[in-house]
Amino acid sequence: MYNWRSHTWMAIAIALGHIAAGGGDPLPDKLQRCRVDDEACILRQTQTYVRLYKNGIPERNVPSIDPFQLGTLSINSGGDTDSVQFNLIMSNTTLHNFADTVIFKSAKGFTKDLNKPLKLLWSVTLPAVELRADYEVEGKILILPIVSHGKLVIKLNEMQSRSRIRATPEKRADGHTYLKVTEYKSVGKVASGHFNLTNLFNDNAELRDSTLKVLNDEWDALSADIQPKITEASDRFLSVALQKLLDTLPYDEFFKD
Repeated sequence: MYNWRSHTWMAIAIALGHIAAGGGDPLPDKLQRCRVDDEACILRQTQTYVRLYKNGIPERNVPSIDPFQLGTLSINSGGDTDSVQFNLIMSNTTLHNFADTVIFKSAKGFTKDLNKPLKLLWSVTLPAVELRADYEVEGKILILPIVSHGKLVIKLNEMQSRSRIRATPEKRADGHTYLKVTEYKSVGKVASGHFNLTNLFNDNAELRDSTLKVLNDEWDALSADIQPKITEASDRFLSVALQKLLDTLPYDEFFKD
């Protein structure tokens, strides 16, 4: 006997599976296509995507970018200053507030030519982001030896960043062309930063506060060692997150005709 209910639900399931696999419009909901030469539109849509989908798109296997998951960072700092010398290990490191504060300033390099690699150039401003981690530190602050562990927060203010993203078009089994990220490299500058570490000198208030004052007074010198490590880890994270998204978006259908 023909079971129309069973076949109806099977058809719906197949249709939904087809859409999830890219059979429908691959562009995430509430986003619009731009002309390839319309930089202002591309910037608006990128900004919209980051705000709307900061928690990822689970059904597409696109990860959350709130926060960045940066893993373990190891920093040997103080080479240019006698007052601060330390080895710092940050684990379970996360970067917060990117999606809520980032301002996309420029986006160059998009093309409809699918026969050559792309070199995309992006610039952004980040008014305020926050790094959080478990830390272990060994070294000296002024004349005091320091061996400690606890929680660390670094606030980064007015960060300017430029990124170069290289990607290669590749034809896949569905007949569409997708982008494969081959390089993601950024340089940045932070106007100011602020350290806070728990459990310094077993939370002796006088030693803790004086140590944090020295660290924050020496921000310009210390940031030369710390900021590149944060940038490198962020690039690794964003490269993976971007690739997960690009795997769901055929580049040959990305722009308006």
